[in-house]
Amino acid sequence: MDLKLTGKRVLVTGGASGMGAALVKTLVDEGARVALNYRSRAEDAQALADSLDGDVVPIHADLADRAQVMNLFHESVAALGGLDILVNNAGLWLTTGIGEVTEDVWDRSIDVNLTAPMFLSQELIKHCTGEGRPGRILNITSQAAFRGSSTGHVPYATAKGGLVTMTRSLAREMGGNGITVNCLAVGTMESPMIAQALEEKREFYESRIPIGYVATADQIAAVAAFLVSDQASYMTGATVDVSGGQLLH
Repeated sequence: MDLKLTGKRVLVTGGASGMGAALVKTLVDEGARVALNYRSRAEDAQALADSLDGDVVPIHADLADRAQVMNLFHESVAALGGLDILVNNAGLWLTTGIGEVTEDVWDRSIDVNLTAPMFLSQELIKHCTGEGRPGRILNITSQAAFRGSSTGHVPYATAKGGLVTMTRSLAREMGGNGITVNCLAVGTMESPMIAQALEEKREFYESRIPIGYVATADQIAAVAAFLVSDQASYMTGATVDVSGGQLLH
């Protein structure tokens, strides 16, 4: 299937590792030009960009910092000459029992997982509507947005639930302007974010997945690339379940 992504300009947050890196590779293979956001993996981000035969620009930003979020967007526009697609992929998965949740843990979780996607989406909407052209937003959420957390991740699950509602609201408001906004609900996936948890309790996590194994980043990235393509232009406000049956949504 031709996804018609050649020449499309894409900002992917959290793009240096895991699903973000897999998506950057997939998008570049499809002909897209990518601004690859990273926070702490500068070497990984540059190595990924250098390994790909395409236009990939690594851009540093801590998404818990509002000023850096705004700078990220404008640096991406400057580097690529504009933006057509935003993928809010970056996630912060802090393990903290409810009795130990601090204000800092709560604030960083909400800022990275929900607030940054909101204001990056706002900027993309203004950018695309100001030029009178369509745009695509994809928000990466989690099966925890619907099922909650039983493993010490209340702030994360709360933020991801908010992301689903934000997606629906933006889709309703922006449908007439040619901006589609969708969600991808991911289950347990091989990634640096949960590598330690998988090392310690892989059997526990796999026992909760009807398909029986943990997803690879490439499996998730393939679905994400479709959702930001022209082939998915009649989809908006949708949450697509790629959880191996964890969510059954």
